[in-house]
Amino acid sequence: MKKIIILLTMLLVGAGLFAQDAKTGKDTTGVMMKYRRSSLYSVIIEHPTFPYASAIDSAFFAMPLPDKFNDHNIQPRVIISNAAKMKKGGKNKEAGNMADIDEFIATNKIPRDMIAKWFDRNPETGAFDMNLVQERGFYDASAADISAAEASTRNFAILGDAGEELIGKTFMIVNDITFVDKGEQSAKAATGLKVLGQIGGALFGSSVSSLGDVAASAINEIDGFTVNITTYLYRLLWNDEVMGTFYKMYWISDGYLDDAKKAAFENSDVFSLDYIGATTTSGSITTSKSFSKLSKDQQMLKAVTRAVDKAIVELQRSYDEFKVNVPIGAISADGKTVEVPIGLKEGVNEKSRYDVLLPSKDPDTGKVKYQKVAELKPVKDKIWDNRFGALEEAEMRAAAKAAGQEIKAEEGEESGNVYLTATTFDIVIGAGKIFPGCVVKESTIKAQKKK
Repeated sequence: MKKIIILLTMLLVGAGLFAQDAKTGKDTTGVMMKYRRSSLYSVIIEHPTFPYASAIDSAFFAMPLPDKFNDHNIQPRVIISNAAKMKKGGKNKEAGNMADIDEFIATNKIPRDMIAKWFDRNPETGAFDMNLVQERGFYDASAADISAAEASTRNFAILGDAGEELIGKTFMIVNDITFVDKGEQSAKAATGLKVLGQIGGALFGSSVSSLGDVAASAINEIDGFTVNITTYLYRLLWNDEVMGTFYKMYWISDGYLDDAKKAAFENSDVFSLDYIGATTTSGSITTSKSFSKLSKDQQMLKAVTRAVDKAIVELQRSYDEFKVNVPIGAISADGKTVEVPIGLKEGVNEKSRYDVLLPSKDPDTGKVKYQKVAELKPVKDKIWDNRFGALEEAEMRAAAKAAGQEIKAEEGEESGNVYLTATTFDIVIGAGKIFPGCVVKESTIKAQKKK
């Protein structure tokens, strides 16, 4: 067994997949520190005439990028909807959004600029470099060094690996977010209950009237936000043909400047984004006016962030190519459970199932391959609540409970523990086959939709 672990460790370090001390050769962390993330560019569709449009936009640009992705945001990030007024759902909305997105992509040459970011293009000289590919792919400097004058077979093999593992997993999501005002709905309900209580008091006595006032007060005490979101998913096309055209027709290195190639790249139309699909979901938060410390802007940020996180989860469950690999955090001493730094934000619930994948580097091609070695399921009561704002929410509920009040969870909301740092999983199949450097990926739970 010891020899097997040593061999696997050598393979994983060779693939650049977890930390190792340069002098001792020992794993310095016990967990995989380096892993190749997909890259994400996130855009919002603005509806200037819609309620709370500016608040939604502000929240969108303040929210953190999901930490399981590399930041591949470029400018611009805003699509102004051409629809002056649009229904919340239906074919008209989808058709209008798709037309706006197509125009946005073509007008701004989005695929070209996503490629330019990958290769750190200098807009003044047109020169490219491999620094970002090196950084995200964990290549050493010599392996990532390439110029137009010396593009060796080995360099192209490495860049082929980069294309498959990195550039080809670059996505754009376009978010159409609209607002549902729970606070106003609560106020209307409270007014109705108060009137009902007064009518009842006139007919049956003061006790009924007091009950109406109490109910109205309770409803007014609860405030919150709901946002609906439709998210459209696109993938940057990067294959051998596109790569060959890029290096032959457009590649420029410092010291080998070429005005003709610079102009050719700027006018190029060979790069494209493939439409994958879309999902519609919502993000809600309930707050207590007495116990919440959040301002309205902070509540909106929380609702928008959670909505985008939920949309990403739904897209990953529908489209396998958008799923991300996440490293094993720790393996228990008895080998029966593992910890993984994912939780409610990534859609983990008691019904979730995950595959454990063992990465290895092909010595001939230099590419990383993944072999399924085990299956996992979450341990009840050990699911991490890592959603945005979860700690503040837990503290608010605790304060309300101490004061004799209760703030109920949203309908259908999964429960988790905000004080954990990872979710614990039982090893259902494959105990003894999981090692540091393995990654997990949610099992496919429903058929992939047609594009």
